[in-house]
Amino acid sequence: MPEQFHAKESLRLLFALASRDLRNRYASSYAGVAWNIGVPLLYAIINVVVFSILMSGRMGARYGDVPFSLFYFVPLSLWAFFSDVVIRSTGILREYSYLINKIAFPFWILPLIPIASALLSQGVLLIFIAGLMKYHGLVPASTSGIYILVWLVCILLTVGVAYAISALAVYIPDLSQIVPVGVNILFWLTPILYPSKLVEQGGALWLRSLIMDYNPFFNIVELSRDAIFGTAHISWLALTTTTLVSFLALILGLFVFHKLKPSFADVI
Repeated sequence: MPEQFHAKESLRLLFALASRDLRNRYASSYAGVAWNIGVPLLYAIINVVVFSILMSGRMGARYGDVPFSLFYFVPLSLWAFFSDVVIRSTGILREYSYLINKIAFPFWILPLIPIASALLSQGVLLIFIAGLMKYHGLVPASTSGIYILVWLVCILLTVGVAYAISALAVYIPDLSQIVPVGVNILFWLTPILYPSKLVEQGGALWLRSLIMDYNPFFNIVELSRDAIFGTAHISWLALTTTTLVSFLALILGLFVFHKLKPSFADVI
């Protein structure tokens, strides 16, 4: 093993580790794909069945013509990526601890390994969404290309959070239990299963601020729907603000990882 890894070699190593992670995750059992993609998709379909009944007549003029399944699955395609990577980041450095002990190994690539399997799950969801749109006779709005920008913003935010949590989890093992709970709470504080107008009209002021002002995923969810369905004008201010917040999260995450990494080998 060379003493130092250049960027190209590090990326090649990342690709090899991510490929092995995919094989371990999806080919380690007879129904690996079913367990890792099929089961979450089944839970999502159950959510659609239950909440399409609960939200009937409460979607408002903005989403009244959008099938609830698509209303839910479009932002879920971004949320699933975020939650999958962030939750796995709590144990990723311990999972590959045998590599951290190698002095020259570029272990900055380790928090990026779960991205491959998360992208695979996201790809399946996007194919599912395309099938649903065809089934309902809907075509993407002329602004649908903006979904790619929103997707890139989601990746920036996800990677930044993953770097910070993966480093902190080395010193705080309880994060492996705390983070999934926090991610689950954030899911319900984000208008994925319900329209934001319910919060605007009926939520307490503190709850509205928490969901709409301090939740970085609020704009990601709303912008993804606006881009695909064209149900509202794209808020470039919201997109710019969320992009800046995501960049800040990435810089902060890299900073935390860089500051803590010298002692990883001593703690793990």
